[in-house]
Amino acid sequence: METNEILSLLADMTRLRILKFLKKGEKNVSKIVESLKLSQPTISHHLRKLEEAGLVFKRQYKRWVFYEVNKSLLKRFIKNFGVELDL
Repeated sequence: METNEILSLLADMTRLRILKFLKKGEKNVSKIVESLKLSQPTISHHLRKLEEAGLVFKRQYKRWVFYEVNKSLLKRFIKNFGVELDL
């Protein structure tokens, strides 16, 4: 995924809030909804975008869906972004 596409995804405050919540570990969708106090469809929409970009992992267990941050991809993105900016 291109740098500008990831930056565009991360520019959304709801997606940032989701990532911050998930940095503490894997959570199911209902916990994310409860914590962020947003509707389930809204959370699912943002999680789908994050998953498509590879920023989160999705795991299904029976009827529950769990998400966690793809820390290695985020670290790699941050490193590459610094190189692009010549930092």
